[in-house]
Amino acid sequence: MKKKVLSALLTTTLLLSLLTGCGSDAGQGGTSSSENSTASESTEQSSQQEASGEAPAESSTAGENGGETSLRPDTLDKITVVLFGEESPRMQELMENEFQQMFIDEINTEVELMYLPWTENGAGGKVDLMIASGQEFDACIVDPRWAASSYSKGYLQDLSDVIDKYLPDWHENVDPTAFDAYRYDGGVYAIPIGNKPTGGVYSTVCVRQDIMDAIGMTNISTLDDLTEYAKKAKEQYGLYATYELATAEYIIRGTSDRNLIPLCTGIWIDQDTKELVNFVESPEFEAAVKLYNDWYAQDLIPKDILTNTVTLPFQANMTSFMRGTCGTTLIENEPGLQSVVPEAKTAEYYIAPEKPIYKKSYENTAFQVPITSTKADRVALFVNLLQKNTEMANLFAYGVEGTDYELIDGKVSKINTEELFYEWMIYNVKISSPTTAYTDEFMEVYKNWDDKALPALSFGFNIDYSNVQTEKAQIDSVWEELATPMLAGLKDYDSNIEELKAELNKAGWDTYMAEIQKQFDAHLAK
Repeated sequence: MKKKVLSALLTTTLLLSLLTGCGSDAGQGGTSSSENSTASESTEQSSQQEASGEAPAESSTAGENGGETSLRPDTLDKITVVLFGEESPRMQELMENEFQQMFIDEINTEVELMYLPWTENGAGGKVDLMIASGQEFDACIVDPRWAASSYSKGYLQDLSDVIDKYLPDWHENVDPTAFDAYRYDGGVYAIPIGNKPTGGVYSTVCVRQDIMDAIGMTNISTLDDLTEYAKKAKEQYGLYATYELATAEYIIRGTSDRNLIPLCTGIWIDQDTKELVNFVESPEFEAAVKLYNDWYAQDLIPKDILTNTVTLPFQANMTSFMRGTCGTTLIENEPGLQSVVPEAKTAEYYIAPEKPIYKKSYENTAFQVPITSTKADRVALFVNLLQKNTEMANLFAYGVEGTDYELIDGKVSKINTEELFYEWMIYNVKISSPTTAYTDEFMEVYKNWDDKALPALSFGFNIDYSNVQTEKAQIDSVWEELATPMLAGLKDYDSNIEELKAELNKAGWDTYMAEIQKQFDAHLAK
């Protein structure tokens, strides 16, 4: 993992980068991700499957003599896919022409995109309402937490059959453990997409490296270092520290010697003792709240931290740091930030770099298929095409070669800077081409990022809240009303902790904790 030299290595990488890729600005609204790999290790799959006369229900990946046959349906159909953000002019043009023609040629399917604001991403948003009301659409990106909620409500289809039949290229290019985050009661309820490192996701802090250089700081490895950086960034650049709450994993990572991983509202897991931790009663909660109380008193926390409507304040040049994502800040954050501050550079640092790095999930992004859809097979073919080979991955992420990008020594040099299909979603270390923004040194570190990451105890564990729905709703309400203002620094620890504990108990904390403990014990026993 090279934890001790990570910060310096990423800093050097950023300084050496001459061009910047145009990663997804909105991609962090719900998922965490990134979007590059080494071209030298990419392997081209066959470019197009030959059309056959078989209907999808009768197609297979092997012919009578062991050869491959096409899964392309013989009838044209149409699917509607929900994405978040805004459709760029170039994306609209490609969806009317080259992209759409490729979908028809390869899978005989027209694809219609429906865009919703990123604020609708997640459980309880418009997508859930669309499913509940029977509004027709066929797929939408989803993350494990949202999928668990949707499964408990009966919103999602079991995709086991289509996964076996219609993802031949996916199975070549994506690790099957990706499905583990979406398994419930023997079924699989989403198709993951992408293949990238996830070790230590959200455990690093992403900062402005240009500010670090200007104020003479060379490293951030403790919460004291982070405080010093935040104070100087506020004094010299007028930036607040962050809009993220004190439950940010990089904050909790620095509060004690324990190795805690978040599980659900109010519960974390001690990775060493395998115990579920009541977070409110932990010393880490106290330390984190008091840190934010101190930051708020020093005017480092914005007054509108709980009412802010800007999706990505760090990229909008409003804050000096935010959570990091597996070393990919120059993919996830830097392009958006540089559209506001062209000279800005970013880097990630581990608080407490001596601590282990944990892999909590294989991949956070997948495609759900609502129970209202009758076209799960077409959705599977669509996802398979996005992950089919280098040609397809580059097409959907970067556009048409020669028009939207050029390949220079195996790397993508962008001509078009408008967002197409999210790069962080498409990115696959086996097939995607890197952009010229990323040095070979960076790609080598990134490609091997997960080598020494340890699987978190929660890996593949999904909570079924059906037995504690009432308690969960009440606890979430108490948490939002009482815990969140404390974790934002607005309410002090000493004056509010006892009320918070009492109200959580009234909401059914013991029943809630016991149910989750039972399920977690069963998960560990597997």
